[in-house]
Order: sequence, then C-alpha cells, then structure tokens
Amino acid sequence: MGGVKDWLIALLVAAAVIFGIYWFAVREAPKPEIPAPVVEPAPETDSGVDLEQPSEPEIAPAPEPASPVEPPRALPALNDSDSEARKDIISLSSDGALAQWIVPDEVVRKWVAAVNTATKGDLMHKNRPFENLKGGIAVKDLETRSDGQKVYVLSQENYQRYDQPVRLFAMVDTDTAVNLYQFWYPRLKQAYGELGLKNKNFHAAVLAAIDQALAAPEIEGPIKLVRPTVYYKFEDEKLEKMPGLHKLMIRIGPDNAARVKEKLRELKASLQNLPTN
Repeated sequence: MGGVKDWLIALLVAAAVIFGIYWFAVREAPKPEIPAPVVEPAPETDSGVDLEQPSEPEIAPAPEPASPVEPPRALPALNDSDSEARKDIISLSSDGALAQWIVPDEVVRKWVAAVNTATKGDLMHKNRPFENLKGGIAVKDLETRSDGQKVYVLSQENYQRYDQPVRLFAMVDTDTAVNLYQFWYPRLKQAYGELGLKNKNFHAAVLAAIDQALAAPEIEGPIKLVRPTVYYKFEDEKLEKMPGLHKLMIRIGPDNAARVKEKLRELKASLQNLPTN
C-alpha cells in the first residue's frame, strides 16, 4: 500500500495541480538559466490521457488593475524563484499553516514534475514538493483469515490526519489562483519544457492531472487492509492495482476526497475558460 511517507505528498499532488501553477514571484533581474531539470520525467505510458496539442497554448495574461497601487511585478527568472515561490504558496493560507509543508528548493520544477506524474495517475517518489505527513497510518484490527493473515481497516483517526491539508486546499481562492496561473504560465511552460516531452503542453497536463484525481473511485464501507510485509496493502486486489493517485484519494477518506474533488471541479471550470492569445 506504500509507505506513510508517500501519503501527504500524494494527497497534495492534487493540490499541486493547482498550487504548482503560481508560486514563482521574485523581483530581481533575471539571471542565466540552468537548462538541466532536477526531476526525471515520469515514464511514457499509455494512460488514456491525450496531452498532445498542435502547439503550446499562449495563456492570456491577467488584466491589470484599473489603478495599480504598485508597479507590475516583473516575470522572474526560473532559477531564482525558490524563495519567493515558497512565500507565495504559504500566503495562500491566511494563517500561514502551509509553511510546515512546502519544500524550500527547486519549488517550480518540483511542482511541474508532480503535475506531469499525476497525468498518468502516479505519485512522486523522489523530489517531492511537499514535506511528509507526520505519524503513522492508523488502523484497527478486524479479523484473522483462515490462512492466518490478519485483516485491518482504515480508521476514522487515519482520515483525520489529512484534515488540515485538505482544509488548506479547499480554502484557496479560485480567482486568485487562476490569475496567478495566467501571469506565471511562461515559467511553468519553461520548466515543463525541461522535462523533454515532445508534442505536449503544460496547460493540457494540468487539466489531465485534475481529471485523474476526479476519476478516483468512491468506495463504500470499510477499507480493508493486509500487511504481508512492512507496508499495508488493500486486501481487494482490484484496489491495490489502481494507480497511486487513485489509491491515495481512497486513503484520505470519503469526506476529504469529496472536498478535494469539489475544489478540483471548480478550478477545472475556471481553467478551461481561460482566454488565450
């Protein structure tokens, strides 16, 4: 079923679909770019998601305010974006609670790589953009099978471990997120291009990653687990064989999954209606 260390990052891969699109504000002059990406692209597999487009879309910039209080923010260099990128992410939570989750290095590239991985329903296992969730999985003993294998169920306490990151994600203002996405799209496109993917664009990847999270099944009743080795696994082989992102959406609990999906649908609707040049 995967280690606990994967779970917060995986949950917030759904958030990465959104958060990973607008964190990159610095006010210094651009410096020379370093072309090498820090994250290997996810392997090319036939996931049923068509990311191929005739060309990379040109996302129209967000309109300038009628009476700007400050000069317009200059688009920063990708290599110099980490500090301000992290600050921008943290600012999306009014209480600053995101500060404990966000990694300080290669913020833009890690978010873009996480989105690319999510387009296939997979999860990041290295170079994640979020810190791990503290503590271990919470289960309850259910029964012992005839073969001697113990069966467990995910407990309500386990679902509650994800309440805070889900709350933070659900509270993100959609209009603010989309405006920042429009402004920072050139840098997102640049980081995505470093992954070396041909005939694909980042805007299509964002929408495809959202669709993967929305496609996670809704399971009724107790979620049964077994522990054949170190890690827990779903007892139901059909569930265990699902993509990692789908399994994560089950592990966070039905209420949290519903909140995540509701926010993703809202964001998807706004992203699909963006004007383009």
